[in-house]
Amino acid sequence: MNIDCVIGIDPGANGGLAVFIPGEQIKTVRMPKDIRDLRDFLQYYEDTYKPIVFLEKLSVRTDDIDMSQGDRKKAMGKLFRIQKMMANYEHLKAIIESCNIPYVMVHPFSWQTKLNLRLKGVKEEKSDRKNRYKEKAEELYKIKATLWSADAILIMHFGRWALINDTKWLKQQLPQREQIKIF
Repeated sequence: MNIDCVIGIDPGANGGLAVFIPGEQIKTVRMPKDIRDLRDFLQYYEDTYKPIVFLEKLSVRTDDIDMSQGDRKKAMGKLFRIQKMMANYEHLKAIIESCNIPYVMVHPFSWQTKLNLRLKGVKEEKSDRKNRYKEKAEELYKIKATLWSADAILIMHFGRWALINDTKWLKQQLPQREQIKIF
């Protein structure tokens, strides 16, 4: 396999990036506000290593845009934020492609399930889940994780797991032109 750098990206405004290079300490950075900083960050890894990116897949749920109940003004504000988030997500994918880095979009359900992070039959508050994920990231990598870095670290860890344990799934997620770079 032709990969020596795994990057996990939690694409939210409060998200981050986590980079694994064998033999080095994991590097985490907050999601850059400036798109050029993100491009420069990714381009460094493309120029220096043979990376692959695991990008958390964003999608809009039907309850995200439900305007039938509650305050219409509040619902419109939420819709605007979702539209902005999705536009930023498309920019992020374009930057990764322009840096010529192979990437896999991973649904949150997939990486959380494969890493045994989902609690069955338990209604969990977001803050409790985030803290649990932070603890798991710290346990896995013996580092001080943060709430903004934990998901990126776990997405990166899922990517490492997939590279070793589920190459069939990985190949299905990659376009043919990207498979050649990796396998």
